[in-house]
Amino acid sequence: MAYADANSTNRKLGASAAVLALEAGLAWAIIAGLTMTITTRKDPRVNTFTIPPEAKVKPPEVLPTPTSEKRPQQLRPLTDPVIDLGPTALPTFVAPSGGDDLGTIDPPYVAPTPSPVPSFTPRLGRPKGNTANWVSTSAYPTSDLRGEHEGSLRYRLSIDVAGKVDNCTVVATSGFAGLDQAACAELMRHAKFDAATDDTGARAPGSFTGTVTWRLPRD
Repeated sequence: MAYADANSTNRKLGASAAVLALEAGLAWAIIAGLTMTITTRKDPRVNTFTIPPEAKVKPPEVLPTPTSEKRPQQLRPLTDPVIDLGPTALPTFVAPSGGDDLGTIDPPYVAPTPSPVPSFTPRLGRPKGNTANWVSTSAYPTSDLRGEHEGSLRYRLSIDVAGKVDNCTVVATSGFAGLDQAACAELMRHAKFDAATDDTGARAPGSFTGTVTWRLPRD
């Protein structure tokens, strides 16, 4: 009887121990569940949006650079001088026979019309008589005689269409005004000429140049 009670007691104790162990495990599981952090993974959220079409950019308008308008320069037409060669007869040519080779043909030579030759040769005025007699010693100025003045002068005479002297110019003085004036006075009075002529034979004005030497008269 005592052995049976002991076994019964042991079974009770074992059952109690198992119940306690089970209760302890449940308690631990509850405590562990309370302290456990549950991490949930969230899927990344993708935001979508619509891309507007690319706007077309209009290129800037390029304005032409203002330039100064140049008016076209009016060119004067060039005109060549017209040379009248007169009527000219051109030679004719006959092609040689006997073959296609025509040989060398020289261009016709046109001789220019010569310039008209004047009918008359121009002529200068010619003095009449001896030019040494145009100025005489008797015309020696009295004041220059007293002063014993001597010298040579060069003159130029202007001659009209009638051969008459109409002007006297001293181009190189003798050194004494009295001698120069007396020489021109004598030349205007005594010098005579045949009138000059042009290429048509008509009378024309002319000139003459000469020299007068004053020397004191010797007794």
